[in-house]
Amino acid sequence: MIRLLLSFLVIPLLATPALCQQVQAVSYIATFNNIGIDVTFASATPAGSTIEVAVNNGQASQAWRGSHPLSRVAPNRFAGSVFSLASGTLYSIRLRSTLIGPDRIDTVSTRKDSIVQPTGAVYHVAKDGSDANNGTSQATAFATLGHAVAIAQPGATIVLHTGHYHESVDLPRSGTVSSPILIRNASGETAVLDGRDTAFAPAWSVYNATANVYRTPCTAQPFLAYYNGQHLFANPTLADLVSNTWTMQSGFFSDGTWLYVRLPHTGAPTPADTVTIPGLTTAITCGTGRQFIQIKGLEICYYGLDAYSRGIYFDGASFNLVDSCFLHHSGVGVAFKRACAFNTVQRCNFTESPIDTWNWSAVKEGTGYYEAGGVVVYGSPSANTGNVIRSNHFFHMFDGSHLYSDDGAGPTTNMDFHDNIVEYVNDDCIETDGAGSNCRIYNNTFRTFLTGVSVAPAAGGPTYIFRNLFSGWETHSGYVGYPVKFNVSSPLSIDWVYLYHNTCYTSVAGQPGFLFKEYSNWDNIISRNNIYAGTGNAFESWPTQNPVDFDYDGLFTNTTGKLVIWANVNYPTVAGFFAASGQEQHGIAGDPRFVDAAAGDFHLSAQSPLADKGVLIPGINDDFRDSGPDIGRFERGAAGVIDATARTETMRVHLTMYSDKATGRLTIRFFIGDAAVKSVSIRVYSLTGELVYRGKSTGGAIVIGRECRGFGPGTYVAQAAVGAATWRARFVITR
Repeated sequence: MIRLLLSFLVIPLLATPALCQQVQAVSYIATFNNIGIDVTFASATPAGSTIEVAVNNGQASQAWRGSHPLSRVAPNRFAGSVFSLASGTLYSIRLRSTLIGPDRIDTVSTRKDSIVQPTGAVYHVAKDGSDANNGTSQATAFATLGHAVAIAQPGATIVLHTGHYHESVDLPRSGTVSSPILIRNASGETAVLDGRDTAFAPAWSVYNATANVYRTPCTAQPFLAYYNGQHLFANPTLADLVSNTWTMQSGFFSDGTWLYVRLPHTGAPTPADTVTIPGLTTAITCGTGRQFIQIKGLEICYYGLDAYSRGIYFDGASFNLVDSCFLHHSGVGVAFKRACAFNTVQRCNFTESPIDTWNWSAVKEGTGYYEAGGVVVYGSPSANTGNVIRSNHFFHMFDGSHLYSDDGAGPTTNMDFHDNIVEYVNDDCIETDGAGSNCRIYNNTFRTFLTGVSVAPAAGGPTYIFRNLFSGWETHSGYVGYPVKFNVSSPLSIDWVYLYHNTCYTSVAGQPGFLFKEYSNWDNIISRNNIYAGTGNAFESWPTQNPVDFDYDGLFTNTTGKLVIWANVNYPTVAGFFAASGQEQHGIAGDPRFVDAAAGDFHLSAQSPLADKGVLIPGINDDFRDSGPDIGRFERGAAGVIDATARTETMRVHLTMYSDKATGRLTIRFFIGDAAVKSVSIRVYSLTGELVYRGKSTGGAIVIGRECRGFGPGTYVAQAAVGAATWRARFVITR
């Protein structure tokens, strides 16, 4: 218990009286795999001051491992993180600085990464149930989730059976750390929380035949509406709908008397045209103080009656879990507000189709309703802390997620957003766009978008963006794409953004590898060991003022005579760019020579000029292979023990999965850095744990001899095994 408190609470300094006069407080915030550090002094520290960090596993006999130094985010405050730690483990952290005096050593535990299973009463909910039943079996099930949560006590499990449940619930009580309350689907069944208005029965009549607009009586004024289960565009005015101001194929408008629609075909709506509206705004609310609630395996959709529609709403709630849910067509999947802390959203799917195909300007300049995302942090004066968003799939959206509070008094702190796939996004895959400190965005895949990560703004800092793959950005409504966005009009600044080991590659014509537009009050932007590969210039910076620090990056363009534009001057060589700007002294220009970029394999080949050429960054790339860190997202291979009882050496394995739409086959490519290994067993699992493929290969790749559609769209895990050692990687099949 003491160790748990050390992870989350501010710890007063225990030092000599002279030091206590200057250092005010030191705090540690631990997530599963990272620890955030915050050091506050009673008065301003000298400019250029530093605090070095080192870590070991809590044993005095173990050597200290250097970690990333803290950033001076304010005159009297330093902040930073220790990365890539084991969960549920005690660590010693050493702070060293002339500001502190003697080394300060504290012990901090990372959060234990396990899901506590409730062992209390089990209640069933079914469409043919009755709230007059006792709920203890499917035969005596309740009819509503609302009734079940009203009686469920800590330790209870609520099981929803197949069906659509049209209700909105506000959870009345918390679970406990040892006895959570679990709400889940029955095993193998599809339980849907559905916000649509079941009383809505349209009776269509023509309103404007020339404009193909029809209407039906409707006393509601819903923010959202749907056509055959997909979003209809919400026009700001009836005139916009009639004149098609926003050049949208279909859309709607509601005035409280009529619902007007234009469908994607000419003529009146037919029986095959299903138009629905939401009758509810939020599916599940976890209000202030609610803790230890688990929501698992549910489909949550079509909540959008009023503003701030969402599937799940955490309002000042902490230590809750959303796991393996499918959240769609509610504008926001999961929302956080006020002092939400240590919640986890994992293994979920989010979509708002077909918004990624809409006119970008229609959303940005029209309604703005759809600029939200799968996971959204609302602004409030109370900080949200330690939330983890991991291993999710966000697809066919306008914005993937919005992570930072837009209220500087209540920033997002110590959030981890990692191992997610975000693709087919009309605008920003991820937005900070607010205030945050010690937040980490890493190991994600961003594909097919306008902007990968928008740090516009990212006030406070530090924000760490590392080990991500950005690919396929493109032009939307005349705006060229880019992997990271900095330009913004905001009273908030952009401070202390670290870009480390990201691979940024697009084959779409006319796209820069990296782009700074108009200067927007940013400072301390540090880039190391990234790949910036575009089809225009590899790197563009328009403003004459640009206080950044870029070095050791790989720069590539497939366009002859281009490489860098800096302050509107073209530099075709790295040497010329460095001489003029002081940037990229050790940058490397040239083809990164990926293994197979066209197939989505962005590992470096053995012939890559970027192999082993990165600079050492303590706490980020200490586990590099060979003579130095590789530049880009992937180190060539991941370490793992073959057989701990018989052999002590390690081997390196990486897995890459891609589908060939021409042949309809799925290929798993792997590399093994050990000549003694002759064969590898390959298994592919669905996210629910179902084994969908098993095979063995003695070569460097295995082609699964069945059509991709045999797997179906979704997220899968491929596992390579050699003896007792296993390696896993996630991949997605989409349509």
